[in-house]
Amino acid sequence: MPPLRPRLALVPFVAAIAWPVPAWAADAPERRQMTEAEIDTWLTQDDKGPEKDGLEADDQEEAPPAPPRDHGFVIESSIGALGHLGPLKNVSPTSPWFHLQFGFEPLSFLMVFAEGELVFSNTSYANQPPEPRGYALFGFGGGLRLTVKLMDRLGIYVQGSAGGAKITDDVLFYYGYRKAEQLGLYWGGQLGVEWYQVNPHMALALHGGVKNYQSIFERDRGGEQALAWTGGLALRYVF
Repeated sequence: MPPLRPRLALVPFVAAIAWPVPAWAADAPERRQMTEAEIDTWLTQDDKGPEKDGLEADDQEEAPPAPPRDHGFVIESSIGALGHLGPLKNVSPTSPWFHLQFGFEPLSFLMVFAEGELVFSNTSYANQPPEPRGYALFGFGGGLRLTVKLMDRLGIYVQGSAGGAKITDDVLFYYGYRKAEQLGLYWGGQLGVEWYQVNPHMALALHGGVKNYQSIFERDRGGEQALAWTGGLALRYVF
C-alpha cells in the first residue's frame, strides 16, 4: 500500500483546479433554442427600418406629374354596327362596322383627324333571285372634333367628317345601285361620351351618328336619301 502522505499532498492541487469550474458554470448565461415564430420574425424583419420609409416618401414626393391627356397625337379604334335608313335597308341587314381614327389635338378641346372605315355586309334581305351575295364597304376621309369636359373623368364630343367610299363588287348593281362600285362622297357626324381612365393616356368612348352615302347609294328610281346610322365602342390612346 503506497504511503498516505503523497496522496494528501495532491489534495490542494486538485482543489485548486476544480474550484473555478462551478463558479464559471454559474456565471454563464442560460442558452435556449429559438422558436419557429422567432426565426421567421428575424428573417423577415426590415433591415433598413425607418430609413427605408423615409426614402420611399422622398421618392413619391419627387415623382414627376402624370402626362397630360389633353394634347398630342391620338389614335382611336372603334367596333360597332352600321345600318341603313334608306331603301338599302330592304337589301342589306345591319352589319359589323370597324372604324379607325388618327388625329392631332392642338388644343384641349379641338382635334383634327383622318379616318378610315370598313363594313362587311350582304344582300340577304333582297328578294331572290339572285342568290344573296357578300360585299365590303370601305371609306376614308377626315374631319374635326370638339370636346367638352363635364368633369375630370367624363367628357362629351361632337365631330363631323367627309371623304370617299365605295363597295368592293358590283353586287348592288342588280338592285338599282349603279354607282355603288364607284368612289363617291360621304359626309356625316358623330356624338360621343368619353370616360377617361386612371392611365392618363387612355379613354373609352360610346358613340353614334349618321352618314350620308347618297353619291354611291343613289338609286335609278326614287328620291330617298341614302342614309346610314353607326354606333360603337371606342378605345382612345393619346401619345
